Amino acid sequence: MKKYLNIDKEIDSEISLFLDSKIKSSPNKFSKELLLTAKELFLRGGKRSRPRLFFLTLEAYGLDNPVRYIKLALALEFYHQFLLIHDDIIDKDHIRYNGPNISGHYIQDYQNKDKTIPDSMALLAGDIVYSYVYEIISSDTNLTSSQKIDITKLFSYINESVVFGQQMDTLNVDSLNSLVNVEQLIEIHRLKTASYSIMLPMRLAGIILNLEAKEIEAINKFSQSFGIYYQLADDYSDYFENKSAFNNREKYRDYKEGRRTCPIIFGLESARGEDFNIIKKNFGNKKSTAKDISSTIKILKKYEANKKSKELADFYYNESLNSLNALSIEGLNKNKYKSLMSNFGL
Repeated sequence: MKKYLNIDKEIDSEISLFLDSKIKSSPNKFSKELLLTAKELFLRGGKRSRPRLFFLTLEAYGLDNPVRYIKLALALEFYHQFLLIHDDIIDKDHIRYNGPNISGHYIQDYQNKDKTIPDSMALLAGDIVYSYVYEIISSDTNLTSSQKIDITKLFSYINESVVFGQQMDTLNVDSLNSLVNVEQLIEIHRLKTASYSIMLPMRLAGIILNLEAKEIEAINKFSQSFGIYYQLADDYSDYFENKSAFNNREKYRDYKEGRRTCPIIFGLESARGEDFNIIKKNFGNKKSTAKDISSTIKILKKYEANKKSKELADFYYNESLNSLNALSIEGLNKNKYKSLMSNFGL
């Protein structure tokens, strides 16, 4: 399994081969620059976690030589990058993987000209990468016609879910009075993270494996629980120190952007008087100082927002374990999923 869980070089090679071909056949210098910018961005960073989960699932159910489906892994990675490009446009971010993203690249040339061009270029880059997903699927000679149809339907289904989740998430920014509560936050995580980060790679493997409907339903339940847990752990890590893989990320992103997640929701439910006013003053302020943030974290801990957030995440972690036990795979393979889950344990 280790060779399938460390496939970064293989995916990077596929990214280079595919985009180099597109760059070579690009019609003009403008399209060439767009594709070169995308290629540099994709190869600069990313964990390739969705391709790894895809290969893990293929092998867990007993498929020999899963790597022959490397093209589908590339489609997964391109779909992920498409979503990140559009997500950065929505969030008005110009940095990705410790460097400029697509719009960040074009800002260097157009910052004193038409300010709409950088985001327009990013939108176009996302659109063309999304089209490559279906090009890859349709041209994969390892797939039958029936599999290609089922896979296309799956990507379309997941994309609809992600769009509606992103809509809710976009409306959950820059407003302390946002109507998003814990239940609606869980729904956002189910529609976005759980659907495309967990369900898509596992269901994609399910099509290759020709799994029965009952097993697909079991995969759906595990995907939803694990995906929600994954995002709750990420949300928790934005505010509080912990032992998960998320702890190494830049902190207080959600807080500065004004995105309500469990720590803030639980904190606002309990904070009173001056404590509430301090949270209100700093929430959504990208210029908050270290002192401002420290004061807010102390208040959140005072009202046990950290404890409540962790308890909710732990609930979905246990739900994930229960759903995992329902999958028709051997114990040793279940342990490989448990090992994956433990990377995000709080």
